[in-house]
Amino acid sequence: MKKLPIGIQNIREILEEDQVYIDKTLFAQELIKAGKYYFISRPRRFGKSLFLNTLQEILSGNKKLFKRCKIYDSDYDWQKYPVLYLDFSKIANKTPDQLETALRVRLELIAKKHDISIVTADIQVALDTLIVGLSSKYKSKVAVLIDEYDKPIIDRLEDLSTARENRDLLKGFFGTLKGLDSELRFMLITGISKFSRVSLFSSLNNLKDITMDPRYAAMMGYTEEELKNAFSDHVQSIVSERQDTSSEKVLEEVREWYNGYRFSKSETCVYNPFSTLNFMDEKEPATYWYTTGTPSFLVNQLKKHPQSMVSIDGTTARGDELMDISSLEHIDLKALMYQSGYFTIKGYNPTSKRYRLGLPNEEVRTAFMYSLTKHFTDNIDVRSSEKFVKALEKHQVDILFEHIKVGFSSFAYQVFAGAKERTYQAMLLSMLHGMGFDPLSERATNTGRIDVMLEMPKTTYILELKLDGCADAALDQIRQKEYFKPYTHKGKEIAIIGANFSSEARNISEWKGELLTESGEKLRDLLLEKEG
Repeated sequence: MKKLPIGIQNIREILEEDQVYIDKTLFAQELIKAGKYYFISRPRRFGKSLFLNTLQEILSGNKKLFKRCKIYDSDYDWQKYPVLYLDFSKIANKTPDQLETALRVRLELIAKKHDISIVTADIQVALDTLIVGLSSKYKSKVAVLIDEYDKPIIDRLEDLSTARENRDLLKGFFGTLKGLDSELRFMLITGISKFSRVSLFSSLNNLKDITMDPRYAAMMGYTEEELKNAFSDHVQSIVSERQDTSSEKVLEEVREWYNGYRFSKSETCVYNPFSTLNFMDEKEPATYWYTTGTPSFLVNQLKKHPQSMVSIDGTTARGDELMDISSLEHIDLKALMYQSGYFTIKGYNPTSKRYRLGLPNEEVRTAFMYSLTKHFTDNIDVRSSEKFVKALEKHQVDILFEHIKVGFSSFAYQVFAGAKERTYQAMLLSMLHGMGFDPLSERATNTGRIDVMLEMPKTTYILELKLDGCADAALDQIRQKEYFKPYTHKGKEIAIIGANFSSEARNISEWKGELLTESGEKLRDLLLEKEG
């Protein structure tokens, strides 16, 4: 079974060690052959750095490295070019002075490696000198690869003065590239966001934005076919370890959690590569992307402008609205959520030319709800988690629901516009996490799926949730489908609870419950009980 390249962005290491590799080399060939200047925006941890590194090796003429890849047997000419690679995630940016100094040092280090002399403190002159020097020394045009160009802006959005100064510095720096056309053969620039006032998108107006181009929709991330082909051994390993599942069920699980990213009018969807690799390694679903790759600036913007919040179950926008952030002071949250990977394209209306947006998958839904709950439910005192645990141990369910109702009332009303049952369920799960519990969701039984399950020391809680229905119907579903059956005869009582969410009230409207014996027979109704 091949090793999983988790966190590895070096194509040489992956290929030489024969690790799992989803071959994207034909996309690289197409870009090099078809044009000259490109920009692409993708969320963090989505394979941008690995793709740039792949381009670097291809443009350097290293054909032997790719002997097991599709480009090797193609008609690509393997001409060798000097490559200037700048990764802005590794360039300090706390202040404009620090950014300028770090950028100058980086250019000087690259120049020194090629025995090119840079005798200026001006970073625009330094960039010009370096590219002209590379072209002259190697008698060849130069390829420029720039990763995370926008990091000095995004990292400083909490300090708008610094963000603006960093943006203006980058504007001048990248503006230099326009005068170097005769020395340049190829350029690809990546980032999360498209800040239109950076000269990449104004002065350098020949830069082709392929972010929403259907031809490159699968250039980063894994398609369904790629996943099945590359990870078949790992899927079988998961099946063997779990014993109570199948390949189809494992694939369904990874699809539900990590697929669903769509970047164009075409219906091509891709899996989050970082999370997929971690799932295959850990053999369990979790919010891997959120833990390591989700930009905190999104939540900070939501906290600063809650009145601008859009429904978590989607909205619509034109393409230019999604790909153009012109003002740092008033960033369009739809654009920010799309660019950062929280929203993806769910559909396209060719008549109105508007895209329908929504959350791509279970990982993003879970992570987003957790972020919202953590930052907006200030009225829930998570320090009182022991209090909530004790309440459920005494079957005082009402204490729990009263606090949950307070939490729901803390959210801006826009969050619930058009919200579906799963959204309310995910938010409830996030609140339960915040209150000190470890809830499980969508637990499969042979008759259906349990919405929420809580294991307490002496009681197993099973919750069924409805939207604009009634608590009785939810409770009846638990009884009729016997969701409690797998948890009988385990030495614990079982509490079954039906709850209803009201879209009008944007909150829990009612709940009903019963306490069962460990064999599943009714003991009593669960009612409002006084503390103490």
